[in-house]
Amino acid sequence: MDSRRALELAEGARAELLLLLATLIEAPSPYGASGSEAQARLGAYLERNGFAVDSGEDSWEPLRDHPEFSPPPPEIEPPVNLVATPPGAPRLTFFAHVDTEAPSAGWSSPPGRATVRDGRVYGLGAADDKGGLAAAAVAAALLARHSGQAPRVVSVHGKGGGARGTLPVLSRMDAGDSIYVHPPENGAGLDVLKNASRGVLDVTLRVTGWSGRPREIGTPESAPFAEGGDALDACLRLVGRLRREELSDCELNLGRVAAGEAAGRTPVRCQAEVRVLFRGARTAEDALGAFRHVAGDLGGSKPGGAFHFEITAPGLRANPAETAWDDTLAVQLRSAVTDITGREPVPYADHLASDIRFPIRLWRAASLGIGSLGGNFYGPDEWVDLEDLVRLVAVLFLLGARR
Repeated sequence: MDSRRALELAEGARAELLLLLATLIEAPSPYGASGSEAQARLGAYLERNGFAVDSGEDSWEPLRDHPEFSPPPPEIEPPVNLVATPPGAPRLTFFAHVDTEAPSAGWSSPPGRATVRDGRVYGLGAADDKGGLAAAAVAAALLARHSGQAPRVVSVHGKGGGARGTLPVLSRMDAGDSIYVHPPENGAGLDVLKNASRGVLDVTLRVTGWSGRPREIGTPESAPFAEGGDALDACLRLVGRLRREELSDCELNLGRVAAGEAAGRTPVRCQAEVRVLFRGARTAEDALGAFRHVAGDLGGSKPGGAFHFEITAPGLRANPAETAWDDTLAVQLRSAVTDITGREPVPYADHLASDIRFPIRLWRAASLGIGSLGGNFYGPDEWVDLEDLVRLVAVLFLLGARR
C-alpha cells in the first residue's frame, strides 16, 4: 500500500468523516454523562461497515485495588463504553475517548453543532476527542472495505484518569499493539507522536502538632513557640527530606498549603497538596510509600507531644509508561506519517497520565498517541483542522494496511 492510494481513499471519505464528526458532536457526552447517545451513533456507523459492536456500562468499583487505578471524580451517570470488532483476528486496536469537557460560555458558534469555518471544524469535542474518534472509525471502515485488515475500534470514557472507561475496558480485553487517536496536548498535530507518559501522584498531607502552655490565662498567643509542635514546619521538613533523599529522582511541587490560625500562635494544623512527577521504573505506590516512611520518621514523640501525619492520595495517580522510539510499531507509524505529510515526526514524552499507558502496562504491548492539529482545548471555540484530520485518516489507513 502506498501513500498516494491512502491519501486518495482518505480524501474520498472526507464527507463521510465530516458527517460522522458532526453526528458525534451533536450527541452531548460531557464528563459525568453516560455518553450513550454518542456511543450509539458511533456503533451504528461501525455496524454498517461490518463491525460487531458491544457496548454497555462499566463499573470501576471492582478495580479500586488495581495498580493502574486512579480514582475518578464523583460519578453522575454510569459510563457507556464501546468495543467494535471486525471479522477475523484484529492485529491492532484504535482507541479514543468519547467524553468531552462541559460546555462553557464564550462560544462564537453553538458548541453542540459542528461548524466549518476557515478550514477548521468547531464544536465541543471537535479536537478532544471526537475528531480522533471519527478519524479512527473512518480509517477502520476504509481498512475493512479495502484491505481486509481492519483494527478493533474502542471508544471509552478516558477523562478523570481512565477509571470510568479505559481501564475497565482494556483490563477485560486481550489485545496487542494500540494507537491512541488523540491530539497532542502541545498542539503540534501530526508532527509529534506521543510515545511516553509521565507518572504522577497527587498527595494530600495533613499534619497535626500541638501548642505550648500559655503563660497568661486566656491568651493563647502567650504560649512559647519553642514548646509547641509546629505543623507547618513539620510539613516543610517532610517535603524537604523527600526532595533531598527518598524522591530525589522525582519532581515535587508543593502546590497549596494552608496552616495556622493567627499571627503569634503556633500553627498546630497544616494541610498541603503535593504533586510528584516521575519516570522510569518508579510507581505511584512507591512514591506514596516514601511519604509514609518519612512521616513515620518525623512523627515520633517529642517534648510536649507528637506530630500526627495523615497521608492520602484521593486525586490523580498514574504509573509511567513508554514505547521505545525504535519499537516496530513506532517505526511503522513514523514511516506512515512521513509518507503522508512529508515530515518525520518527533517523540513527545511530557504528557501526564496519558491513556497510552494502559496497553503498555496491562498487555506489555506497544502503544502510541497520534492526532490532528487542534486548539482551544478545554475552552470555548474548540476546533480541529479538517485537512489534518483527513491526513490523520490516511496515516491510520496506511499503518493498518502495512501491518
